[in-house]
Formats: sequence, structure tokens, C-alpha cells
Amino acid sequence: MIKIRKYGYIFMMFMFIIIGFSINFLFEQMDSALKPIEFKDKEIKITHKTYKINNIMDVELLDKVILSGGSGSNTPNTNNGVYKVNGDKFESEVYIHKNVSPFIRIKTKDSVIVFNENKSDETVNTYNRLIYLIKNSK
Repeated sequence: MIKIRKYGYIFMMFMFIIIGFSINFLFEQMDSALKPIEFKDKEIKITHKTYKINNIMDVELLDKVILSGGSGSNTPNTNNGVYKVNGDKFESEVYIHKNVSPFIRIKTKDSVIVFNENKSDETVNTYNRLIYLIKNSK
């Protein structure tokens, strides 16, 4: 009887370790879901959605982002989903690395997108490139 209990405890510990590794792997996969912005001809691709440069109405660089009232995947390093940003009354598509500032907000005819790259200087370079493309597309 004692051997059965001992093997039961060993089995439970093994299961907890497997579950712990699975949760860690899941968080790593969600963190890696944020990909750098891709520039293509007259379009930009942010994660899995493509936006036409002509549809972009405004681009701004934000130092701080406060998210509220939304849904999506939140990991210790990233937010990915639909949220209200900085108290706005509308929801924005958010693809951000939490601990990396600044953030880029793009307003299109249909939606608002807030994102950043995984390094601050890359975000600033992306912002400058977006401004350049928008000015030259009109």
C-alpha cells in the first residue's frame, strides 16, 4: 500500500512538471507571435493583417500606452488583442512589447492599430519610414 502511494506522488510530481513546462512553452509561443512590421510596395503588414498606405490617415508616436477594457493574449512581455488605448472611446488593435517604449499608433479609415518593435530604435526607425511613405504616397 505504501509503494502505491509513493508511486502516486511521483506520478503527480511528474505531471506537475509536464504542465509547468507546457505553460512556459505556451507563453513563449505567444511572445513570439509579434513579428516586425513588413513594408511591401504600397502596403504594410503588421502581424497577420495588411494595410494600404493610402488608407492611413494619421501616424503618431506614443511614449506611454495604458490599456483597458479589451481582450486578447497577455503574457509577461507582450499584449496582443483589441483594447481601449489611453482612455479612447473606441477599441484599437494592439500588438505591443510591454517593456519597450515608444509605441506607434496608426489610424486608418476603418481601424486604429497600436504596435511597436522589440527595440526602441527600431520602433523610431519604423515610425520615420511610415511618415516618409505616407508623405510620398499622396
